Amino acid sequence: MSQIPPSFGDLGKSARDLFDKEYEFGKVKLGLKTKTESGVEFETNGSHDLEKNRTSGNLKTKIKFPDYGVTFSESWNTNSELNTELAYEPCSIDGLKLTLNSSFLPSSGNKSAQFKTNYKRDYVNVDTDVDLQMTGPIFRGATVFQYNGWYGGYQVGYNTSNAKLTANNVAVGYQGADFTVNTKLADIADCQTSVFHKASDKTEVGLSTRYNLQTSNVSLGLATKYTLNDGAILKAKVNNQGQIGMAYTQSLRTGVKLNLSCLVEGRNINAGGHKLGMAIDFES
Repeated sequence: MSQIPPSFGDLGKSARDLFDKEYEFGKVKLGLKTKTESGVEFETNGSHDLEKNRTSGNLKTKIKFPDYGVTFSESWNTNSELNTELAYEPCSIDGLKLTLNSSFLPSSGNKSAQFKTNYKRDYVNVDTDVDLQMTGPIFRGATVFQYNGWYGGYQVGYNTSNAKLTANNVAVGYQGADFTVNTKLADIADCQTSVFHKASDKTEVGLSTRYNLQTSNVSLGLATKYTLNDGAILKAKVNNQGQIGMAYTQSLRTGVKLNLSCLVEGRNINAGGHKLGMAIDFES
C-alpha cells in the first residue's frame, strides 16, 4: 500500500464518489473525448438542464510536454469564459507540482488568477493556494499526515480583504486495504463522517452522516455500487429525507457509454418532483 496520503480535498473521496458520480438528475448531457497522435487531448461537454431549460457547454484542450514536466490546458464555455491552467512538475524535485490557473470573462472584464503548490512524499501531503483577487489575495493551506493507515489533516483559509478565516477544517481517519473511515469537522460546526467498504470485486458500499453542532440538523445517507458480469454498473442511494437515487451505466460499444439516472422523492410519491437524467459519453 502506498504511504503517500491523499490531499485534504480528496479525503473521503471514495465514499463521495458513490453518492455523486454517475448521477445526472434533471439533465441531459453529451460528452466527447479524443486524443491526437501527437498527444493533444480534446474534451467537449454539453448539458441541458431540464428544470431551468438552460443549455451550457465547454471545450477543453490539453497539451503535455513530458520531457519538461509541463501540462497546458485551456477551456472555453458558453458564457464566453476563458480558463487556462499551466502545471509544472520538475523532474529534479520528486512529488512537487506547481500550477497557475487564470480566468477571464470578456462580457464583464472580470479576471482572476490562482497559484497552487502541492508537495507529496511518504507520510505527508501539503497544499498551498493563493487566489489573486482585486480586493486582496485569499490564502489557503492544508497538510495531511499518514502513518500505518492512520491519517490526520488540517486546512485553513484566510481572506486578506476582510481579515477573516474562510476555512478552518480538521479531518482524521483510517485507510485500510478495502475500507476507509473519514471524519471531518468543518469550521468547528459541521461534523461529517463517511465510511467506504469494498465488499468484493463487484460490490462497494458507502455510508455518510452529517451533523451541524449549531442547528442540530442531521443527515444520513447510504449508497452502493454493483458491477454486473458484462461490465455494466448499477448504483443506488437513499437518505433520511426519503430521496432514492438510482443510476445505470452501460458500455454500448468501445468508446461509447450510456448513463441513465433517476431521483424519486419517497415522501412525495404522488406530489411529484421526481427527476430523470441521461448522459452519453464518447471517447476515442
